Amino acid sequence: MTETPPHSLFRRWPLMGVAPEDSEDLRLKKAVMTIMSTSIAFPAMFWGVFYLYNGYPFSGAIPLAYSVISFSSILHFFKTRHFAFFCFSQQLLILLVPFLLMWSLGGFANGSVVMIWAVFAPLAALFFINLKAATHWMLAFLALLVFSALFDQTFATHARPMPAGLNTIYFLLNLGGGFILIAIMLYYFVKDRESAYTKLQQSETHIRELMLTDPLTDVANRRHLDGRMVMELNRQMRYGPPLSVILTDIDWFKRINDTYGHAAGDTVLKAFAGHLRGSLRASDFVARYGGEEFVMLLPNTTIEEATALAERIRDTTKQLLFEQPELRVTASFGITAARPGETMTEVLSRADEAMYQSKSHGRDRVSVLME
Repeated sequence: MTETPPHSLFRRWPLMGVAPEDSEDLRLKKAVMTIMSTSIAFPAMFWGVFYLYNGYPFSGAIPLAYSVISFSSILHFFKTRHFAFFCFSQQLLILLVPFLLMWSLGGFANGSVVMIWAVFAPLAALFFINLKAATHWMLAFLALLVFSALFDQTFATHARPMPAGLNTIYFLLNLGGGFILIAIMLYYFVKDRESAYTKLQQSETHIRELMLTDPLTDVANRRHLDGRMVMELNRQMRYGPPLSVILTDIDWFKRINDTYGHAAGDTVLKAFAGHLRGSLRASDFVARYGGEEFVMLLPNTTIEEATALAERIRDTTKQLLFEQPELRVTASFGITAARPGETMTEVLSRADEAMYQSKSHGRDRVSVLME
């Protein structure tokens, strides 16, 4: 039987409670809770041994019992993957055990700030649950703190005094260990918040893209066209570069739908939109204007260059292939150039008039209108 290498177990340990269907956020929380619980339970065994060695049997038994219960809770979580119960049981242990240990040692003076470990209960609630739960755990922590202060003298009376040197050692160990674990938790907390923020930004970007994209053809929609054209017209008015506009319409599109069906019509629209997009530069822009009409914005492009591009697209459109061998597609084009100070409506109206000329003269042609 092959044994699992220690380093492999060390890497797998935080993920042993993770289920395949868990989200990335839940996987991170499960891993961090496992790391935190293990990071407290494992040193607690040595704390117990130290206390026993130095003549504090009852105080030594408390962290040892905590380690046994905590590791049992971790293993139970690995088996059941019941994360809510695991969190609650670990938080309850982390909250109560440090105060029990402090009381057994004689209160605040002999406790060597061991109760600092109890702070991890509200911190864990803040990280793994929410602010409301963290507030409840913090109130419980403060209640135990007040109780400890009220009965501090009683605890000190019934406890064996701890030598100053030993007390200092425990103080440094508790303070140092606590702050190290707090730093680890804060690191993962910040990492979790950054991950959530990144996902939110990605979701907002995706939603914005959906709002500005035509779902069928995957090119820009009318809303996106309106915004982009206003921007290009403002740029032209400010800096003066030429802006050419092409309005194109698939010829006899209704006949295609009637003859081959709307599914074939959708395929033609998607193929034609992809063809337009593939024919443009990165600085150019194409949008579905409505139905089978598309608009292309060509910044820094003269009317002669726009005409040459339209002729090239017109010619290659007839080469598009579909499932129906006899299906051939042509398109008519209307071209104009925006003049400084013109509105979007004025420019598109002139491009539409130019395209109407192409339709009137037999379709499958390019027309230019400047006035």
